[in-house]
Amino acid sequence: MSAQIVGANETGVARSVPCIQSGGVLLYPTETVYGLGGDARDANVANRIRVLKGSEGTKPMLVLIDEWFRVAEWIERTTLLVDRLLAGMPDLPITFLLPASVDAPMHLTGEDGLIGIRQTTDSFCRELVVRANTPLLSTSANKAGGVPPAEFEDVDSEIRRGVDVAVDARRTLQGVPSTIVRLDGKTIHVIRKGEVDVQTIHEILGMA
Repeated sequence: MSAQIVGANETGVARSVPCIQSGGVLLYPTETVYGLGGDARDANVANRIRVLKGSEGTKPMLVLIDEWFRVAEWIERTTLLVDRLLAGMPDLPITFLLPASVDAPMHLTGEDGLIGIRQTTDSFCRELVVRANTPLLSTSANKAGGVPPAEFEDVDSEIRRGVDVAVDARRTLQGVPSTIVRLDGKTIHVIRKGEVDVQTIHEILGMA
């Protein structure tokens, strides 16, 4: 059975929020590419997404938030950089790999003890987080090894059929993935280059 397709508007929010709250899987637009997600606290959602993507193993997915207070309990405040990050961060497409606390869900924590979190700039995603009152699980909506889709039509048909609600932004997304960085003591390690350069991150965290 095909998923219900809605737009990235108020109707889309109204249909997506119950999906998230009931443990469903959502196909939705982010500020970068189309993603798959749901309630970040629910390990079953992550497992369903792995099956849809054909992913092997238990590699953790990142989490989208509106504000950092929403995941403060999931992060160990181990360094000054982490404290600065939690105190306030501009809305930029940067995914931070941070030390996970004992309160962080195990399915979100990697073998290295880190958890990936991004404060999303996308107004639709932010509204989903606020209305569902939970961080949003997020991974690109492509089959394992495939290209992250910037167009709804480019999302694999099996993935579109396998989700509970599919949100079509009816526009081309940015297509450039987020910059992924790991905070290690006083050092920033770039794991994946994206739209935001390292110098900008240094300036944000007061390291310029």
